[in-house]
Amino acid sequence: MKISFSKINNTNYPFKLNLENIIFEGNLAKINTKLVKISATMQGFVYRPCDSCGEELELSINENLELFASDGIFKDENNELSNTIEFFDGQIDLIEVAISELEAYLSDYFYCNHCKNKN
Repeated sequence: MKISFSKINNTNYPFKLNLENIIFEGNLAKINTKLVKISATMQGFVYRPCDSCGEELELSINENLELFASDGIFKDENNELSNTIEFFDGQIDLIEVAISELEAYLSDYFYCNHCKNKN
């Protein structure tokens, strides 16, 4: 789902994506001519192997997300790391954002109850 930067203004622009067992839902709001704030939640579940024994887990996901989309190169004026995704075609690809955030979440370690209790 791609949304043009030009369609977004200062009022909330709602969106909802259903990615199999994950719902990515929230609002877009323009901060300035080149920057859009994405406020969203990621809810649902995924199956993943335990990082210790390999047993399949059902991970429940309920994450609040606040990030930004930049129309072109983003220069952080405060020299701090920000959660800004750059797009270069004048559109925000919400599927790309959702998948990226899910992959970032899943990059952590997850253990089944048996392995958690062993430590």
